[in-house]
Amino acid sequence: MPDTDLMCVVYVSASTAPMSDDDLLLLLRQARSHNERAGITGMLLHKNGRFMQALEGPRAAVLALYRRITSDPRHRDVTTLIKFAIAERAFGAWSMGFANPGSIPDEDRHSFSDFLERELTDEAYRDGPHLAVNLLSGFRRYQMAASV
Repeated sequence: MPDTDLMCVVYVSASTAPMSDDDLLLLLRQARSHNERAGITGMLLHKNGRFMQALEGPRAAVLALYRRITSDPRHRDVTTLIKFAIAERAFGAWSMGFANPGSIPDEDRHSFSDFLERELTDEAYRDGPHLAVNLLSGFRRYQMAASV
């Protein structure tokens, strides 16, 4: 029987300190381990010291994780872009997908419209928070196609 209490939260934040590739890899490994146990899936983008993340899963687990993120000293300016109930997961196969928008080759950038030029800030998505969902879904599709 499908879980009917699923939700998605998309937020942006800024790192409180510069993060090396090793720092990002450690963060990603920790997130994947926790998220798998909690039944949370999603996508994390990192660009210029800022993050955008979609978290999806059981409502209680997603809200508990989001509370932890908002009090995590590695983040500042944590801002919810959009929060909504979902019927099914967009990132169901991913305990936590990860992408760096700056790493997309020029020949593939056209498929992201102006998304790659936007900063990962609440101001950039204030008038269209659904565009953040589109961006994250676009990275999911791009990474799935690139792995084929």
